[in-house]
Amino acid sequence: MMRHPKRFLARSVAHEFLRNTGLKALALGLIVASGAHAHHGFDGRYTLAAPIWIEGVVVDAYFGHPHSELTVQLSSDLAVPVPPPDLGPAANFLDPQALTVPDDIAGRTVILELPPTPQYASLGDRIASGSRIAAVAVRNCEPPHQLNVQWLRLPDGEVESRSGAMSYMIDQC
Repeated sequence: MMRHPKRFLARSVAHEFLRNTGLKALALGLIVASGAHAHHGFDGRYTLAAPIWIEGVVVDAYFGHPHSELTVQLSSDLAVPVPPPDLGPAANFLDPQALTVPDDIAGRTVILELPPTPQYASLGDRIASGSRIAAVAVRNCEPPHQLNVQWLRLPDGEVESRSGAMSYMIDQC
């Protein structure tokens, strides 16, 4: 059986295009997935043993993918309020009596990662540079020790709170 040269060439070109495009798409997908995996710290473990009290002025607010972030300037005399705040639903997995202000964050600017949920992603019109906020975050045991918000008091006093611990949260490092 004799092949038609133009038809054979068209199939070869199409086959090669799909093979190369498919391999490139697969490679790109793996790179993006591994970058997101490493970026979000899913290999990390966030300790519930010492939830961190954050209170300060937002110097930068980013609301978008892969997750929203607040950059917050903290005062050097930052302390856990007495009595501790009512953590609402977050009290199901966070002990307000265990709240702490680690020495390495007081007086510094920190980046808070907001959970990638609609509950937090929709706050972009309510938080901006200059806003005063308070938060309770859990810290990743692994470098770079990201701070993941579990409770957030907005500038208007309203509170957003997670209702349960996530699988990447552990009792202690």
